[in-house]
Amino acid sequence: MRRYVTIAAGLVLGLGLTAADASAQGWYYPGSYGNYGMAGWGGDPAAAYMTGLGSYARGRGVYLIDRAKAQSIEIDNTIKWNKALRARQRVLRQDQKEADAEAEARRDEKVAARHLESGATLNALLDQIYDVDPGVSKVSAAKAPLSPAAIREIPFEWNSEALTACIDQMTATGSAVPTLLMDDRYVDERNALRSAVEPALKEDARGNVSLETRHKIHEAVANLRAKFLKNTGEFDPGYREAINYLHTLASLNRMLNDPSMQKFLGELEDGKERTVGDLITFMNAYNLRFGRATSDHQLEIYRRLAALLSAIRDELNPSRTPPTSLDKSGQGLQSAARDVFRGMNWNDIEAHASKQPQ
Repeated sequence: MRRYVTIAAGLVLGLGLTAADASAQGWYYPGSYGNYGMAGWGGDPAAAYMTGLGSYARGRGVYLIDRAKAQSIEIDNTIKWNKALRARQRVLRQDQKEADAEAEARRDEKVAARHLESGATLNALLDQIYDVDPGVSKVSAAKAPLSPAAIREIPFEWNSEALTACIDQMTATGSAVPTLLMDDRYVDERNALRSAVEPALKEDARGNVSLETRHKIHEAVANLRAKFLKNTGEFDPGYREAINYLHTLASLNRMLNDPSMQKFLGELEDGKERTVGDLITFMNAYNLRFGRATSDHQLEIYRRLAALLSAIRDELNPSRTPPTSLDKSGQGLQSAARDVFRGMNWNDIEAHASKQPQ
């Protein structure tokens, strides 16, 4: 009986070992580890290698799928972010553009208000009107009413910078001075004239030329003329050129500051209604411009005049008239001055000068 037991035990042991060998070659542990198993322990090396590759490929595939899903989500979020960012940026840019436009409009309004207050707006309109109608023959008929009180309230200024520049050029040593007057006999009188002209340039740069300075220029011109007449005959060559030159200087000087304009303003006291055409004619005759408004009432007058002058300018239609050529050298003004004042009588010039306040 013992012998049979021994044989049975041996058989069972043998079967157990056989089973162990078989399982070592399969997907179990001691030969199994989940679904990925670690086959090949003690088995075929080639089979184990292929099993490992399969496990790696299967794991890598799962990883790549998960990674692709993650990347897809990441890309979608990035696109969404970019769209939201650009949309918001466009709104902010549009807001900034509108804010800039409003700020620019406010700046333009402030600039326009300053230009109106300084008189620059009205003076620019006058220039455009004069350019089309230099003789003011057309605009003098403008019938828009202006009260005498409104005209008296306007802070007029002398528009004299171009005149002082012209006098400066004509009295500087050079070709502008006629040959006869360049004689050494008149050096003292020429120097005195230059000394009288120089303060006028400085005063005009700051505002208006004073009556005192204007009187000194007239006196210097008169002295040069008197000495010239003593030394030169009427029929001497160059005589007429020199006389016209002196009369032109005296006439230009008269326009620097002509208080006779006060007579016109005084006549406004009669209560007779005036027109914007009268105003333009008056300002053209006395070479006046609009000065700085210093009160609310003056500003209100300027606003009304801006509308009236704009309407006159538009009716004249400046686009149909070629603009006046710029006179950068000043030679054009000198030539025109000699022509327009050629026939001025010295006695009339002196009489006008004597009537002015000293």
